[in-house]
Amino acid sequence: MALTVLVTKKSVTQSQDGLWNIILNLTCKDGTSEVINQDFSIRYKTGQDIEGVVKKIQEEMQRVIGYYKSSQVIFNHAKLATAITYLNSNLGG
Repeated sequence: MALTVLVTKKSVTQSQDGLWNIILNLTCKDGTSEVINQDFSIRYKTGQDIEGVVKKIQEEMQRVIGYYKSSQVIFNHAKLATAITYLNSNLGG
């Protein structure tokens, strides 16, 4: 299934004069199941170029999405399914 990605604003708080902490939330669904729900923090200084800050947070979010996708390759691999079948057949109760 396709991964559905949604980024939302969670909060903005002032930590010092002219220095802000912005919290964004990344939620990803694989089909109907939520597989990622993680907050990301951005430090923003008044007057700073927001584009550079956004690109940095995008890289962090993309890394988390990449980790999930990599884990799914292993989880869905045929050899893992074969191993599970083997274990179910060969463990005695």
